[in-house]
Amino acid sequence: MFRRTMLGVLAAVALTLGLVGAPAGAASLTAQPTAVTEGGRVVITIKGKKPTKATLIVGGTRYQLKRKGKVWRTKPLSAEALAGMSGAKAKVKVRVKGKNKTLKTSIQGTGTNPTTPGGGTQPPFAAPGVDREGEQAWEAIKGYFLDSTFTNCPAGWPSCFSEERYGHFANFSQAYCRLTSAEGPDIINPPKAIYVSGAEQKADGSWGVSYDLDYGDNVPRQYLWRVAADGSVEGLYSYNGGPAEPITGLVWMRGAKDCRY
Repeated sequence: MFRRTMLGVLAAVALTLGLVGAPAGAASLTAQPTAVTEGGRVVITIKGKKPTKATLIVGGTRYQLKRKGKVWRTKPLSAEALAGMSGAKAKVKVRVKGKNKTLKTSIQGTGTNPTTPGGGTQPPFAAPGVDREGEQAWEAIKGYFLDSTFTNCPAGWPSCFSEERYGHFANFSQAYCRLTSAEGPDIINPPKAIYVSGAEQKADGSWGVSYDLDYGDNVPRQYLWRVAADGSVEGLYSYNGGPAEPITGLVWMRGAKDCRY
């Protein structure tokens, strides 16, 4: 059995970034509100002296900014990352004429979440209204599982200090990666074959799947995942018959990703 963790509804949100304060000595440098209009990015307009480098920091996560014309912007971010940043306080670190400055800011949402006809936020999975198991459940959830990624960094490394990523591909294979900014090697496991052994779907749309992962070395590896109705993910991993290790803090994303970034 899995514990269900509510991480909040994941939805696509357009963002605006506006200045709420600036440190001493940065009076000539201000950021004005600007709406995201392309590629699901956070876009920042900085008035005054032109920085040579800029970084957005939200919740301890750094997002490198690149200049595009008169604005600075992140790389394209996932709907989950944008939704998690909406309303958050943030900082913009800039470098101007060899000096570093920090601008305080907050991120305001300008869009609305997709809703059902009855109102409320649209969940990522259709709710069948009944519990299902076995083949019937698998037929219902395989489209969510195959071609998906479970990750603790929806924006993708190096936007986060580190990322754990499980990519599930339509050819029944899984890639696992641990990418980090710390010293030492990353963990990069290319796709290996998976053999599904069980599936379930709950009335609210949440679902679970279990499978064996085949490295071709005759060492058994089993995964058991539970994906909540809001897209949060918890799992168990067992290696060579040992005790199951819990996996927490992940979210479901559409689209399978390998270890490239």
